[in-house]
Amino acid sequence: MTSGSDKYIETVRTLGKLYDFINKEFFNSELDKPVIAISPDVRNKAKGWFTLKKVWKENELDEGEHEINISANFLNRPLVDICETIIHEMCHYYASVHNIQDCSRSCVYHNKCFKQIAEKHGLSVELVKKSGWSQTSLTDDSKAKIEKFLNNDNSLNFYRIEETKGMKIKSSITRKYVCPVCGQSVRATKEVNVICGDCDKVMQEEKE
Repeated sequence: MTSGSDKYIETVRTLGKLYDFINKEFFNSELDKPVIAISPDVRNKAKGWFTLKKVWKENELDEGEHEINISANFLNRPLVDICETIIHEMCHYYASVHNIQDCSRSCVYHNKCFKQIAEKHGLSVELVKKSGWSQTSLTDDSKAKIEKFLNNDNSLNFYRIEETKGMKIKSSITRKYVCPVCGQSVRATKEVNVICGDCDKVMQEEKE
């Protein structure tokens, strides 16, 4: 039986193989390989992210490596969809390498520079009001090329987490308090004593 740690290692190794294929086919092998990781997004929003800073360092003298993370929240998707997420994050990596500012507003709003990069590397892009040109999808040609690779490579071992998409991941700094009478709720970033102004009852912390 494959252990939990072995399953994680094999899944990350598969993500690395997908990265290598995408780098060769869509980025002309231009990008160095970052650290590939899997971890949850406590906001339950991001399917993946790229770290602008080189956060992985062996010691103080080490220049470090960037990270591309695939969110555990959305790991239970078809591999072709995960490849789209990898390309999206690699577009951010490409922008970083070429000193292109592709995002603003705390790295949330994707500008037209990101749109141009994404369209150059196999993605279709749509405008979203709050996050700019952030909604990406594979073009038909890109999807066909990736599906061919997935179908022909029998070495891809990918273990999934059950019911990950859309699941709530509790943040250790977020608490929800609910009035036991009227159901009114509030959130706090620490443990507090809250009284409902309508019912004059102490609100109880709800375990999410």
